[in-house]
Amino acid sequence: MKRLDWYLAVNHGYTHAVLLGIPILILGLVATDGWTRAELVGWFALGGMAYGFGAFPAGWLAAQRPGETMTGGLALAAAGLALAAASPAQTGPALVICGAGLAAYHPAGMAVLAETYPDGTGRALARNGVGGNIGQVAGPLLAATWPWVGPQGVLWIFAAGAVATLLLGLGTVPAPAASAVRGRSALLALLTLPVIALQSASTFNGFAFRSVMVITPLEVEDFLANLGITAADAAPTVALLIAVATVSGIPGTLAAGRAIERYGAGVVIFVAALGVLAGVALLAGGLTGALPGGLWLAAAGMAVFGAFTYGSQPALNTRLAKLTDTEGRAVLYGFTFALRFGLSFGAPLLVLALVQWEAPQVMAGLCALAVLPSAWAWKQS
Repeated sequence: MKRLDWYLAVNHGYTHAVLLGIPILILGLVATDGWTRAELVGWFALGGMAYGFGAFPAGWLAAQRPGETMTGGLALAAAGLALAAASPAQTGPALVICGAGLAAYHPAGMAVLAETYPDGTGRALARNGVGGNIGQVAGPLLAATWPWVGPQGVLWIFAAGAVATLLLGLGTVPAPAASAVRGRSALLALLTLPVIALQSASTFNGFAFRSVMVITPLEVEDFLANLGITAADAAPTVALLIAVATVSGIPGTLAAGRAIERYGAGVVIFVAALGVLAGVALLAGGLTGALPGGLWLAAAGMAVFGAFTYGSQPALNTRLAKLTDTEGRAVLYGFTFALRFGLSFGAPLLVLALVQWEAPQVMAGLCALAVLPSAWAWKQS
């Protein structure tokens, strides 16, 4: 792979390492720094919304200067994480700053890849997705070291990772080329049925993903607490369960890249939504006791969920790349990620608010809602 590919894969992995590491770290911050779970989940959700909705201005900036956009985002993320590490009382606002910085990668990085590999976009995005998967494995495992290095120690490591990624990328991202074909603009593309269908599928898939990946650590900790296990002792088990999903996402992402080239992105989007629902049904059954198996069944469910949820990402992004030309792609990606990521961080708050139902059941319901828009996106492809 080119140096550019390595940088984009590392940046993708770093972004997701922080986003999936923080929910594990919340357990440590609650145990050691006096924060309540509801406070930190709320601040993390706000940071996630800054991450999501920040993708739209980031996409606009990336259309002109993708390299500088990603560099600035990493610098802002490092600043937020350093603030949280140096001043525990400011951890909540610092998570919002960090989230705003992390907004830069997806609209900029995806657009650069689609422009660099116009004839092999699906495979390029799948390879890059593996970088994201590796980060999603590493982040929770690193965050699970908080009983030994302290939550602030983990935050300093995350901040150092942002600086290292920034340095790796200096001088690697080319300026965007002007489009040879001036087709529909990004604004007009947003008004077409195929894009509306795709945005709907993307948004509901994001809602399902975020509810599972943020709430599952809390539910597993409660499951283990009922067995008399403390938060510190539960941290490795919680991280490993999240890692099961992200590790299984690696072959799922690669398989999706091959399937996209063979069958098209539309059918992969729909099949992935069905797989996500099946996996979360098993997860919910294991955590609630509705099905036998306990944590072993929950782990199997997370493996199925991970393979399909991560497999859906290159399909969604490949389909989007085909719906606009180069000059409008970063803006359209920015709009898409603003919806997918920005709205998705409302999912954990929704799960916590619906106290009349068990959280795993709400997560399964959100995954079921993604099936119909995914079918619509397939039919519009």
